[in-house]
Parts: sequence; C-alpha cells; structure tokens
Amino acid sequence: MNDAGQAAEAARERMTSLFEDWQASGLGAWAWANPVWFRQVATINAEITRFVTDRLRQDVEFQAELMQCRDPAEMQEVQGRFLKNAFDQYSSETGKLVQMNREALDAVTGRSGG
Repeated sequence: MNDAGQAAEAARERMTSLFEDWQASGLGAWAWANPVWFRQVATINAEITRFVTDRLRQDVEFQAELMQCRDPAEMQEVQGRFLKNAFDQYSSETGKLVQMNREALDAVTGRSGG
C-alpha cells in the first residue's frame, strides 16, 4: 500500500473508532429502548464513515496529482475536475442521507414512506 493509501486507511480507522465510541457512549442506552432506531442510526453512521473515507482518499490522490502538474493550465484542469467531482459526490451523498433519515424515522414511527 502506498503512502496515500496508508494515510486514507489510518483516517478511516480513526473515523470508525470515533463513531464507535460515540455510539457506545451516546446511544448505548437508547439501543435498549429502541433497537430499530439504533440499527438505523448505525447504518447511517456506517454510510457517513464510508463516504468520508472515500473523500479523504480522493483528497490525498488529488494532492499527489496536483504536485505532478507541469504548468498552470494543467493545474487548473486538475482542480476543476476535482471540484466538480467533489460537488457531485457531496450533492449525491446529501440526498442519500436525507432519504436514509426519512426511512429511519418511518421505521421508528411506523409511517409508510412517501
């Protein structure tokens, strides 16, 4: 694994550990009271962790690609591609998390999605 991959993996492990600690301390008692909600929150947290890990990896790859640019025009093209991709991914992820939250609330309240 290269340095960028190792850095991304270390960041993923730190994020996962933080989410696990948060769940254990903040949601542990809630899990007994409402296991459906706890499962939904755990699923949402796993999705957030996956997304952040992927974005961190792409950020590291972007930095490496930027350092290889030979002229300002190439740097501008690399930056533009990176920003467009990031914007598209954040927009898509926001929609996905809104939908996951809606489904979680529906599961807990017994509402049918709509």
